[in-house]
Amino acid sequence: MLLGLQCRHFLRLARRQRGGFLLAGLLHTIPFIATPQSRRLQPLSNTPCKQQEPRQPLVPGAPSTVPSEPVGPIPTETPPERSPAPTEHDNPKKKNRLAPRLILAVTCTVLGLSAGSSLRLLFSPPPPPEPGSEVDAYMMRVLHEQAAKLPVVQRLSSEPATWESWDAYETLSPQHRARHISAGALTGVRGVGGYQRVFWNKGTGEMVSVIYFGNGTTGWPGVVHGGCLATILDESCGRAAFKEWGGRPGVTANLGLEYKKMTMANGFYVVRCKVRSEEELPLEERGKRHYKCWVDATVEDAVTGSVTVVAEALFVGGKGKKGGGFVLGDGGPLGGNQEEAHTKF
Repeated sequence: MLLGLQCRHFLRLARRQRGGFLLAGLLHTIPFIATPQSRRLQPLSNTPCKQQEPRQPLVPGAPSTVPSEPVGPIPTETPPERSPAPTEHDNPKKKNRLAPRLILAVTCTVLGLSAGSSLRLLFSPPPPPEPGSEVDAYMMRVLHEQAAKLPVVQRLSSEPATWESWDAYETLSPQHRARHISAGALTGVRGVGGYQRVFWNKGTGEMVSVIYFGNGTTGWPGVVHGGCLATILDESCGRAAFKEWGGRPGVTANLGLEYKKMTMANGFYVVRCKVRSEEELPLEERGKRHYKCWVDATVEDAVTGSVTVVAEALFVGGKGKKGGGFVLGDGGPLGGNQEEAHTKF
């Protein structure tokens, strides 16, 4: 605006002087001297654009200093279109994230319930049935069916000419059963009376007993008590010793046990007993087999064969040291035929 005012002032001065028309023409030829009406406001834009306006000379006949170019429409910049945000339908990976999480949740729930039920049955098992009840008789039949499928039972039962078998304590009288720890206090499926089959090798004298330990034989939850194992080993070694003496009775002089692994309840186990031969005895013990009998025994899992207990026992009795025979009290606690009772107890 200030520049326009100065130009008009100089034009008026030039007209007053001689030759003013010539100076006015020269001033009009200067490019930057222009009136404010000849200027246009250019639109604001982010991108540079060319805008050219034709300028007419102020003096007739004077050439224009700005080349004439066709004036086109002013380009305008349109904002870029924004792509729509992706949805769950457009992104299949996001849609499939829920399936692995559901599978993981269901798997963890099932494993947790299974582990919880197993621990509850281990540390707080249901009470065992009473001996002689209908439930006890039913479970006993089930145990006999399961034992008949064991490989060791099938193998020994298939050789009756070599292995003689009977149920434990079958020859004990009812009076003796009432006072017997295994046939009385531990009877039924809760103890050791659910299944206990004895096999005796007629040629080698080896004694094999297949036994089921119920949940009433435990010390720690789920683990058979060491005293119960000692009782079974004492009886099993005694059977082998009494068979060696031809059915004559005897008593335990020494019993040593080494617990290798835990013996779990509610499972089948095999007790193997073998009398030491004369050659296996030390020199000072030879020639005494008629009244002293050394027996080696093991307890092993009926399915895996893993040994859980190793034992050795010494029994005295038989014909006695002087060959007069060994008598247990007045008529013996077994009553009746002691030889037959000790043979199959």
